[in-house]
Amino acid sequence: MHGFDRAAPDFRDVLVSQAGRTGQIILVPEFDAAQFPDAYAYNYGNVRREPSSEAPRPRNLWNFGIIDRLVEHVRIAAGSNRKTFGLFGNSAGAQYVLRYLALTAGAAVDAAVAANSGWYMLPDLAIDYPDGMGGLDLDESHLRRYLGRDLIVLLGDADTDSATPDLPRGETAMAQGPHRLARGLWHFDHCRTVAERLATPFGWTLEIVPGAGHVDQEIYDRGAMNLSGR
Repeated sequence: MHGFDRAAPDFRDVLVSQAGRTGQIILVPEFDAAQFPDAYAYNYGNVRREPSSEAPRPRNLWNFGIIDRLVEHVRIAAGSNRKTFGLFGNSAGAQYVLRYLALTAGAAVDAAVAANSGWYMLPDLAIDYPDGMGGLDLDESHLRRYLGRDLIVLLGDADTDSATPDLPRGETAMAQGPHRLARGLWHFDHCRTVAERLATPFGWTLEIVPGAGHVDQEIYDRGAMNLSGR
């Protein structure tokens, strides 16, 4: 899942070498700005329109189903008998991955990697979406399912620019830390604490890539490699 720059061809190209070594098929759907003009339409899943006070849209209009239909189409076209797939996103694409895992059954996803997200949705039913998971007719079982997912939170330890213009600066985002690395570390610890409070298994893993920045080949290679053996 590409970032908010919608650079799907570039994202595909940086994954090609690693995919060739591991024998993976890489699919990079382009959520273009004409049809998905803002974060609500793309990486927040088209769950509700901006402003967030508006009622959620019907579930059949959420955009997560696009991924399931695309994978099934390619699986049939390629003659593959594989029933599952891995999901990898960087930046806004990481937000998409996390929200997909939180808000869908995602039965066909066997593993996921969310890299360098700008900020994080909270696993909290008392906070309305998109900041939290409230207002969507979810219950504690959805929190347990989300926190138990086979998910790698992948962070570059050089993704620390707090002045970059594309860093989210909303109230929820700023409360999570001054830059992407800090926010990722905070969120991972927070979610682990929530899982402990719910007495539910925590399926997430944290990986930090030394020297890697926000858009970095090492991040892409590590993400593809992490999914290659699943």
